[in-house]
Parts: sequence; structure tokens; C-alpha cells
Amino acid sequence: MTTYSLIKLNCPVCKTTFSSGSIGSCGFASKRTDFRPNYWGMNPVEFFYHLCPRCGFCASMKFIKKDIKHPEFIKKLKSLEPLNKENKLSEKLERAAVCAELMNELKIHLFNSFSLGNFWLEPYWWAEEDTNIKKYGKIVISYFEKAFNEKMVPEDQIYCYKYLIGEICRRVGETKKANEFFDYVINELSDDTNNKFYQLAVQQRNDPKEDL
Repeated sequence: MTTYSLIKLNCPVCKTTFSSGSIGSCGFASKRTDFRPNYWGMNPVEFFYHLCPRCGFCASMKFIKKDIKHPEFIKKLKSLEPLNKENKLSEKLERAAVCAELMNELKIHLFNSFSLGNFWLEPYWWAEEDTNIKKYGKIVISYFEKAFNEKMVPEDQIYCYKYLIGEICRRVGETKKANEFFDYVINELSDDTNNKFYQLAVQQRNDPKEDL
């Protein structure tokens, strides 16, 4: 069950005081095969990120607590389409990912490709329309592929993320590419058939399931 409380925050960009929520507790019953949690009750992700209603800055609490005085960042933020409470969760999460990209671009806070891919994973997970699922999914794939090329993926997570790229490819309709990633995991782990990523890769290649 998800519990939360209302809180007041100060925007680090425009200094506006606004209301948001703070999660007290949450849990999930299961996960999809792309690792998205299936939460009990209300989706807590709504309150993992905080959106300033005035300037449109959106970020996790870590970055809400920063003091951002950067004219070019403010200019770029103003050029984005306004968001409000009527916008879908995935659009709010997209804004958080875009803000992370801008902070990285302007060296306010540096993120590598692996981190940016994980930012975009959230809007992909919670998108409702097929067009947005494909849009966000392809951004995630691009960042994670770049992260592999730059050797930014932690060594103990290589098979996890190779599998995950394959599963996202499958879900956005790129079956051939999905099978290439699944085959990589299957071949690399052929001597360890009890490995969960080996088993998932075989399953999602041959008889895909929605949930773990």
C-alpha cells in the first residue's frame, strides 16, 4: 500500500514555493518482464519527482535541494512546453529526464549515458500510448547502447542490461534487434542455464510473457 504526505518545496530555479508529495511507504506485488514494478494501490512514482508549476523544472528531491543559478538553463527551460496537473505521468517523467539532460549539457550536474538511460526508463515504463512507448523506449535503447560502447555499464549488470535492451526492443516492435540481444545473453550464459537472465532471454525470445 502506498502512503504519502503533502509537503512544501522551494524551486531551485525560480524560487517559487509549491506543494508536492512525499512517499511514506510503497510496495509492489510483481514486475513486468522489462522490470517495471506493478505497485500495490496508488502509483508512488508520481511523487518521486517534483514539478514546479511556475517554471516547469522537474526533478527528484536530490536536485530540488540544489540552488540552480544558470541563465542558459533558465532560458532552455522556458522554451519547453508548459506542464500542468492535467499532463500524464509519463509526460512529467519525460520533463524530469529532459531537465537531467539539460543539467548535464550545461555541466550543472554531470550524468553519463548509463544514468541518462535510467532517467528515460521511467517515462518509458509509465507511458500509456503506443507512440510514447516507442518514443521513450527508443531513447532508452540509444542511451544504453551508448553506455555499453563507452563501458559505462557496471560489470555485474552487463547481462541484466543486455537482456533489458532486448526486452524493450521487443516491446517497441524491433523483433530482430531484440533477438540479437537475447541471443547474446543466451550464448554468453550457455554454461549457466540456471541464471535468471539466461532463462528470461530464452523465455522472451521464444514465448514472451508480460510479467515475471
